[in-house]
Amino acid sequence: MKRFLCIFITVLITGLSISAQNAIFYQSLAWSPDGKTLSFTAMNDYDEKTDNYRTDIFTIKTDSTNLQKISGAAIHAFSSAWSNDGKRIVFSAETDKDSNIYTVKKDGSDLRQLTRNAGLNTAVSVSPDGKRIAFMSTRDGEKYQIYVMNEDGSNVKKLTSDSAVSFCNPMWSKDGKRIVYYSDKGDRKDQIWIMNADGSIQTRLTDGSGHNIFPSFSPDGKRIILSRRDEKDADKSYVDASYLFTMNADGSKLAPLSQINSFFARFSPDGKKIAFIMGNLPANAIYIAKSDGSNMTKLTK
Repeated sequence: MKRFLCIFITVLITGLSISAQNAIFYQSLAWSPDGKTLSFTAMNDYDEKTDNYRTDIFTIKTDSTNLQKISGAAIHAFSSAWSNDGKRIVFSAETDKDSNIYTVKKDGSDLRQLTRNAGLNTAVSVSPDGKRIAFMSTRDGEKYQIYVMNEDGSNVKKLTSDSAVSFCNPMWSKDGKRIVYYSDKGDRKDQIWIMNADGSIQTRLTDGSGHNIFPSFSPDGKRIILSRRDEKDADKSYVDASYLFTMNADGSKLAPLSQINSFFARFSPDGKKIAFIMGNLPANAIYIAKSDGSNMTKLTK
């Protein structure tokens, strides 16, 4: 399960439906810019004994209609992000022992490969102006570091550099000036960080306690939503024991969000809703609620 946590890493397709016969485990999601569609990662055929599985990227309307697989024939596809105009989706896919970053039209056509590097390149986030992509990669060592590149894959720049720590899942602020992410030392106490978009002024926001993962900004940049597992539950998995929290963008006023047991959530583009994943292995579901956690509705079966 550790592989799922930092890399973001079922599903039986008949037409455009996901069969209810297989357990489906959702791992990440992203809102389209117009707030009408979600892209998500779905895992099927997970074998806990062998750690074998398959993951794909899908899109679905927020009214639960128009389910579509967009990641093609890749055995494993991880994490997705939308272009700022909503016409394309960026995601990562595994080839042999490596994974690289691709972009595709939202209907699954016109696949383009953006990176061609050894190691794992994944956890993509597109800047608000659509010109840059932030991602994490092991191209320079065993630990994940955060990089940015142009939308076409050119001009790659490394933002973090620590051979002892992985830095995971970068997310842009709406103004494109900051990136929030988390650190993974392997001690089950991951922490939330923030930095300027050029990699300067890297600042830890959480206080060193708990296990804090998958942060993301609210559209106005004033708040951050994250998942947190308390230290008393350190022996439990992040999937089972994580709850949604919010805090100010400076790390102050960390507080639980409506006691929602979830390891992944994102604000809608207008900030009025959240989409989140709730449930445990081997099956869970995607939900949508108001931004305060009320009026929860189940999006997937």
